[in-house]
Amino acid sequence: MEKQFTIKIKNGRKYFYRFSLNQRFQHIFLFSTVITLVLTGMPLKFYDTRWAKPLYAIFGGINYTPVVHKVAGVLLLMLFVYHIGYLIYNFTVDEVKPLKAAGRLNLPSLLQAIMRQPMMPQWRDAKEILQLMKYLFFLTPERVAGDKYTWKEKFDYWAPFWGIVIIGSSGLIRWQKELFSHLFSGELINYAVIAHGDEALLAALFLFIWHFYNVHLSTMVFPMGTVFLTGYLSEEMMIHEHYGQYVEVMKQAGLEREIQPLPGSGDQHRARGPETAAPVGY
Repeated sequence: MEKQFTIKIKNGRKYFYRFSLNQRFQHIFLFSTVITLVLTGMPLKFYDTRWAKPLYAIFGGINYTPVVHKVAGVLLLMLFVYHIGYLIYNFTVDEVKPLKAAGRLNLPSLLQAIMRQPMMPQWRDAKEILQLMKYLFFLTPERVAGDKYTWKEKFDYWAPFWGIVIIGSSGLIRWQKELFSHLFSGELINYAVIAHGDEALLAALFLFIWHFYNVHLSTMVFPMGTVFLTGYLSEEMMIHEHYGQYVEVMKQAGLEREIQPLPGSGDQHRARGPETAAPVGY
């Protein structure tokens, strides 16, 4: 069962609980294996470049780099299976059991429960994207008041989810091509080779451009966001990225009088005192 948001105060500054230890462990395991796969796989895709051979040599060259790549791939697939189990367990505890206890467990209620899950895309996300475009093009002074999980985080979540399925399955086919050539047409091997390399390149570009910028390199978090390590997000970042959730949590904690306005919302942003220079991490 997912822990609810809580507030921790350190040195007079508020930090908001975002991710459990289990979630942080999964994330660290994920990016460790993905980065290893990129560093050991890209030199093969771009073998004719200057940087490919030295990078390949770092991991042991032709004798050991393929082994490192396959081990990292297996670990990533194991994490994927674990994450599916993690989702099913939480969904069973949080949704299925209460529905069953209330005598309302049926297909329609189950589908509704699935669509209510925090990482499922909602119409709200489309509205937030439209609102963001209007704000960026000066068509409205109102900024997006993001909720617990914004459309960017959902995109960050589902892109690797889809990528692991494509890269993982095509990687297994390439690894065991003799076996799969007996089961399927040889064209499948060719498709797997193309899909594995191209999807891996797309994933690498997404990771090192989109994701790294949003969580580490943007002016709000540079040089590094630390929520993936501590599980807590600063009040400044909560206001900037998750204002809807920020207001809800502050009210639950009985801190209504300390709620800060959303910058750019049309309200005058009052002085924040010592919290003005609050670090983004904890």
